[in-house]
Amino acid sequence: MKKERDHGFLKLKMCPLDLSVILLIVAAAGSILQIGGTSWDITSHLLQLPETFFTPSHTLLYAGIGLLALSSAIALRIFYKNKEIRRLSFTISFKMLIVGSVISLVAGPFDYLWHELFGIDGLLSPTHLTLITGMLINSIAVVLGLARIAIHLPSINQKKMAKAALVPAFAAMWFTMIWYTYAFALPFSDGEHFNFNLNPIAESAIAVFALPLINAMVFVTASKTLGRYGASAVVAILIGLVTITNILPSNQLMPLLPGYLALILVAIFSDLILNKSIMTKQLKSKILGLEKSVLLAGALVGSIFYILGYPMLPTTFAVFMGYYDFDPIDDIVPIFVNTLPAVLPFTIIVGAIMGMVGGIISEKKIQSKPDVRYSGPTDLV
Repeated sequence: MKKERDHGFLKLKMCPLDLSVILLIVAAAGSILQIGGTSWDITSHLLQLPETFFTPSHTLLYAGIGLLALSSAIALRIFYKNKEIRRLSFTISFKMLIVGSVISLVAGPFDYLWHELFGIDGLLSPTHLTLITGMLINSIAVVLGLARIAIHLPSINQKKMAKAALVPAFAAMWFTMIWYTYAFALPFSDGEHFNFNLNPIAESAIAVFALPLINAMVFVTASKTLGRYGASAVVAILIGLVTITNILPSNQLMPLLPGYLALILVAIFSDLILNKSIMTKQLKSKILGLEKSVLLAGALVGSIFYILGYPMLPTTFAVFMGYYDFDPIDDIVPIFVNTLPAVLPFTIIVGAIMGMVGGIISEKKIQSKPDVRYSGPTDLV
């Protein structure tokens, strides 16, 4: 790293790619913070903790958004000075980060005003939907940027750093996609003045068709991008996020935690199936132009969406099955256990089907395209 004096100040000269990958790693941390804070905040609402805008969970959320906005603002300054780097495909991620961060930051003050005017609001309020839309754009942008920048990085260590950062980035994107679906599927949108809850049939349908599709798409894509055990690591972080932000805050939810943590075994098995070095010849054969391994792994990951959705998703099916008056924290464990024999077979079958569809979409549509290599200046002034 070179140093030079400029107008009395010590400035660092750094390769634009070096700085870009650092900014994307910072953005990955921001992506985890924003969705972790959001999930924790919703649990706090359900536990009926004192409701104000200035809470620890909100601090976490907006700290994450701040890191994302800062990363993208610095990156856009780099791209403005270096025309060559603007041609590279990964730079669109920073443009997406600007859009997502602006949406999220604008939603914050309006959410505060909404709380002041209408008190406790529901999950699907206009300000919450705006906020999580910005978060979704941010989380997708980070994964896209880290995945695309790797081809341009000159050193093995830099490539390893980008790949390592992709693990939490995938987990944050997956969790954000789940919560975006939850906004429409969970029966938590009845506020003091407005009830934005959908019909219980519509909520259940959204959950049944969207969640296993998302799970399989992200898992297969992560496995293909990260290699053996990469997708398993993503699932481990996802399960950790759910555990820390949704389960641990309430003692009532703890009895089912060991079974929930055991879901990592399904992820590991699905990851191994997708890894070609251990596949049998039978799994390498194709159906509809796809290796059977993709369909099988997609089906496995899709089939567990209901259990993976604990403790939030069972509330959707509780309302669908006629449990209208229950506490989503104190009462959900007995309801979940009592309804499991009826709900689980149906969700496994539909989840497996949608998981296979997700595997097909991931394999056919989410492909890396050839990219021009960076050949511009090696120093940023």
